Amino acid sequence: ILSAIAYPSYQDSIRKSKRADARAQLMEASQYMQRYYSQNDRFDQSNAATPVANTLPPALATAPRGAASGTQDYTVQFQANTLTARDFTLEAVPRAGSLMASDKCGTLRINSVGRRTVSGNSGGMTAETCWR
Repeated sequence: ILSAIAYPSYQDSIRKSKRADARAQLMEASQYMQRYYSQNDRFDQSNAATPVANTLPPALATAPRGAASGTQDYTVQFQANTLTARDFTLEAVPRAGSLMASDKCGTLRINSVGRRTVSGNSGGMTAETCWR
């Protein structure tokens, strides 16, 4: 009986921790993009007209950072068709096969003005709850 109560609580605690890793990685990737903008006056290409190519540096592309291949819980990427000269939206997408694949918060997102949202959330989970 005790394990029936304790195990789900333990898994919920692990999910919260992994979600915190994803939030931290999204914030770091967002700061990277803000620095890129301050150097190039736009998000989508450098002053030398080199496109960003819709990819982040490898160190920012997974969560948790530095996890071995196959053990990452999230893929951090640009949301499709959101990278422009003046705007971007980054998302942390739960990886299939990971504990987070069934997380009730779904995909975490942050845009160029710092707006934090979620998609694919369930079970009454809101952006405010998931970003806390």
